[in-house]
Amino acid sequence: MRGLAAAVLGVALCSVVYAQKAKDEGWSQLLPPGDGRQAVLESCTTCHNLKVVVEARLSRAAWTKDVNDMIQRGAPLFPEEIDPITTYLSKVFGPDVPKLVNVNTASREELEKLPGLKPDIVSKILEARPFRNSEQLRRAVGAEKAEFEKVQYLVKYRD
Repeated sequence: MRGLAAAVLGVALCSVVYAQKAKDEGWSQLLPPGDGRQAVLESCTTCHNLKVVVEARLSRAAWTKDVNDMIQRGAPLFPEEIDPITTYLSKVFGPDVPKLVNVNTASREELEKLPGLKPDIVSKILEARPFRNSEQLRRAVGAEKAEFEKVQYLVKYRD
C-alpha cells in the first residue's frame, strides 16, 4: 500500500511540476555566464521556471542533492552534465553569494549592501524605479555594461 501511495504521490508531483511550467518571466537574465549555464537553461526549464534556481543559495553538496532529485523526477540530464551543472550552480548561487534584492522595492539600506553599488548609484535607482529589466536599470544609473555586470545578477525586478 505504501508503494502505491508513493507512486501516486510521485505522479502527482510530476504533474504539478509540469503544470507549473511558466514563461521565463526574465529569470534567465539572472543566470550569469559560465560553463554549465546552457545546460541549466535546457534541463531546469523543462519542468519549472528559473526563479527557484536563481533565488537559491546552496552549497555544492546541496546543489548536487537537488540536481539528483530532479533527475529522479525526470529532468533530462546525461551523467556527464551533472558535474558541470552542479559546479556552475554552486559557484554562481552558492551560500556566499548575496541573496537577490528586488530593485523596485528594496530600501536604500538593502541596495547599499550590494557589492559595487555606491550611494550615488543607489540614489539614481531610488529616483528612477520601477524597472522591468537589467537594461533599463543599467541605462538609468548610467553604467557601462562591464561595470554593471558586477551587480546585474544580484537584483531582480519582481517577487
